[in-house]
Amino acid sequence: MNDIAIDYSKVHQIQLFGITILEPSTVISSLMMTLVCIYAFIKLDKLGKVHRMYKQMQYFFLFMGLATAIGGVLGHGFLYVTGMRGKIPGWFASMIAVALFERAAIWHVKPLLPRKWGKLLGKLNYIELFIFFVLTFITLSFIVVEVHAVYGLFLMLFTIEVYVYRKKKDPGSPYIFIATLLGAVSAGLHALKFSFGPWFNYNDISHITMGASIWYYYQGARRMMFYGEEKEKIARIKEEIGA
Repeated sequence: MNDIAIDYSKVHQIQLFGITILEPSTVISSLMMTLVCIYAFIKLDKLGKVHRMYKQMQYFFLFMGLATAIGGVLGHGFLYVTGMRGKIPGWFASMIAVALFERAAIWHVKPLLPRKWGKLLGKLNYIELFIFFVLTFITLSFIVVEVHAVYGLFLMLFTIEVYVYRKKKDPGSPYIFIATLLGAVSAGLHALKFSFGPWFNYNDISHITMGASIWYYYQGARRMMFYGEEKEKIARIKEEIGA
C-alpha cells in the first residue's frame, strides 16, 4: 500500500507557532461540522436512553464528529506528516457513522416490515460495512468512502424513510429528505471541484452544505417516532423530555 506522491509546497498553508498547517480553511470548515455533531450528540442523550434506535442515531453524530475532526486535522492539516494513511481513521469513522444511522433507519422501519426482511436488512448492514472497510484500506481512495455514503444515506436511509413516511407520515422523515438533498448538493460541489480559490475551495464549500445536512439529520433524528411494541411508552417519554 503506497502513498500517493503530493507536492506539499503547492498546497496553501500557514505557519502557526512554527508549525506548518496545510489547508487551514479546510481544517476550520471541518471543525465547524464537528461542532454541529457534538451539539447533536449532547442534545440526543436523553433520547438515546429511551431506545437503541435513538442511541444509534446519537452515535451517528459522535462518529461523524470524530470523522470530521480527524479528517480535518490529520487528513488535511497534517497530511504532510501522516501521508494518505492519515486519512484512513477519519474515513473509517465516517463509514461507521453512516452505518449507524442506516441501522437506526432499519429499526425505524422494522415494525412495518415482515420479520425476515428486517433481519435481512440488519445482516446487509454489517456485510456492507466490512466490504467497504476492506476496499478503502486497499485503494486509499475517497471515492470508496463516497460510494459508501451514497449507498448508506441515499439508497438505504432515504429509501427507508420514504417508505415510513408513506406508511405513517413520520414527522422526522421530511427533515431526512432535506438532509439528503443537502448531502447530494455537497457531493456535487465536491465532485465538480467548485472553488473560489485555494482559501475557499471545493472542500470548504461542500463542508458548509454538509454541515447544514448534518443539522437536518439531527432535526429528523429527534422527531422520528418508534412503531414497535414500546411505541406508546417511548412517545410518552419523548413528550416528557420535550423531544
